[in-house]
Amino acid sequence: MSTNSVDPLATLYANHRGWLQGWLRKKLGCLHQAADIVQDTFVKLLALPQLPVLREPRAYLLVTANHLLINQFHRRKLEEEALRAMAVLAEDSLAHSPEDIVATRQLLGHTMLLLMDELDEKPRRAFLMARVDGQSYAEIAAELGVSESSVKQYLAKVLAHCHARLHALNAHG
Repeated sequence: MSTNSVDPLATLYANHRGWLQGWLRKKLGCLHQAADIVQDTFVKLLALPQLPVLREPRAYLLVTANHLLINQFHRRKLEEEALRAMAVLAEDSLAHSPEDIVATRQLLGHTMLLLMDELDEKPRRAFLMARVDGQSYAEIAAELGVSESSVKQYLAKVLAHCHARLHALNAHG
């Protein structure tokens, strides 16, 4: 490879990043979400062994970005389902006496701690920082040394894990 050759991905990024971000911003209504998807789109392309020859680069970028949006939608659905399952479990377990309510909450807390122990360190820390400490994605990302997109993926992973484990418990119990 000569020193004068141009990186096709760098050219693609320089020529189309702004357009893709603008398109996503209109679709999502949020500059930060759009920027995350743009970043994820180009990271996905960077991971390819070789960038294909693109006759319609914008169409290719749109398809890639749309796949990421679909994946994000599915992660959110998993998160919502996990939260609903936790709420149903808590509601089903609640009794009328204050002692039973405290006992149920403690049991749920212990169950969550056990589920957390099954996770890798970064997803577990991200979840605790978000849900217990109330930190923002940006604060968590800075503390863990990762992107906000990674923080979102960690949280989705934790919730999907908890949902799967609780679903398995309900199926057997």
